[in-house]
Amino acid sequence: MFNSWFPESQDRLPLMWWKQRPVYLATIIALIGVVSMVFTALIGFKLMGDFIFTFDSAFRHLHLWTPLTYVFVNPPGIWTLVGCLLLWNFGEGVEVHLGRRAFVRLLLLLLLVAPLLVTLIALAGGRVFACVSIMPLTFGVFIAFATLYPRAKLSVIILTVDAWVLAAVFVGINALNCIGGRDWSSLLLLSANVGTAYAFIRYETGALTLPSLPKRSPQTKKPATKSSTPTVDDILDKISHQGMQSLTAEERRILDNASDQMKRNR
Repeated sequence: MFNSWFPESQDRLPLMWWKQRPVYLATIIALIGVVSMVFTALIGFKLMGDFIFTFDSAFRHLHLWTPLTYVFVNPPGIWTLVGCLLLWNFGEGVEVHLGRRAFVRLLLLLLLVAPLLVTLIALAGGRVFACVSIMPLTFGVFIAFATLYPRAKLSVIILTVDAWVLAAVFVGINALNCIGGRDWSSLLLLSANVGTAYAFIRYETGALTLPSLPKRSPQTKKPATKSSTPTVDDILDKISHQGMQSLTAEERRILDNASDQMKRNR
């Protein structure tokens, strides 16, 4: 199914063209994020709560769709809009460089890392969390862009800074907020989101490799063991060196059988 939806032959081609401008998957997802703000407002926060991921909702109330749907619950806000713009602008660069198939894998990892970590925190008896909004996904894509193009020049109001500097500022501010509030679970979620995006880009560009199990060395063939039953030549050799008195009963029997066989063949 993955190959039919995202054929390798069209990996770096736009999904469509609109007014002579290429439209990529990142653009479509960013627009869906904007539309989801309107949809969330019209449906109401109470009903949209069935699409938010929490440990209880997913595993006790069996809302098994929530690990995938929490990104569509976006209360209208300026930062959600900014996040969608980040996805639009920087997601296209990541998608074009890596290809659409790798970009989809990145999105799936960023989508699932937060629910997975929230589940582990809940099982360990930690703070109860809810995964909601598209912001972690969009921020992860920006981190991926900054990892891929660390020296890209980005304009921020009246300043122009490198992408890695802006990413470090964003991560640093969020981390300091978590530390100031002693919110270690949120700090862990931030680290997982940033680390996933960073590690994925490093892996896709060949700068990071996964550890592999040592290959088993081919088993050496054991040398063939010499048969315990002596041959006639062995027995004759033993006679020449040690005499007839050195032969065992078994060796004498073999020698007699060989002698009888020779007489019958004459």
